[in-house]
Amino acid sequence: MRKPNWSWIGILFGVSLFIGYVIFAAGVGAFFPSINVISKPLLCSGEYSIETTSSSYRPGETFTSHRIYCDKKDITLPSVMLTGLFFSLDTFILLAILNRNSLFQPENFGVLATDLKQTKKSGGKEKSPLERMSELKEMRDRNLISDVEYERKKDEIMKEL
Repeated sequence: MRKPNWSWIGILFGVSLFIGYVIFAAGVGAFFPSINVISKPLLCSGEYSIETTSSSYRPGETFTSHRIYCDKKDITLPSVMLTGLFFSLDTFILLAILNRNSLFQPENFGVLATDLKQTKKSGGKEKSPLERMSELKEMRDRNLISDVEYERKKDEIMKEL
């Protein structure tokens, strides 16, 4: 059974929440308040209306606000939040479908690292540390490697003991 890749799922969920709330509910909803009608069936069973008010504080500047009412009761915030949730879920499903291969770890996940270690250790006839040290000294004597490389590699061999 394939294990879920929770970090990738979390990233997709966060991105979809951002897109749903900020871009659709707040951004698009500010210009097209009628998109909030999708939350009407869950929030309002009576008379539903959207009121748009424009005002100007300074010459040349216009401020527009939208209010959503159900039976003359202000339901703007719940309506925008529910609309954002709908768009977030839609976005998450779309992103999950587009990234379906990344949502799960490969079936052999976790085995890959142990296989690499075993291959490295059992990859044929391994030389003893003494043989490796003598080869290393010979390479240094022939000036194939520098003294710094020799010391570094010698330290690695000594750590394996």
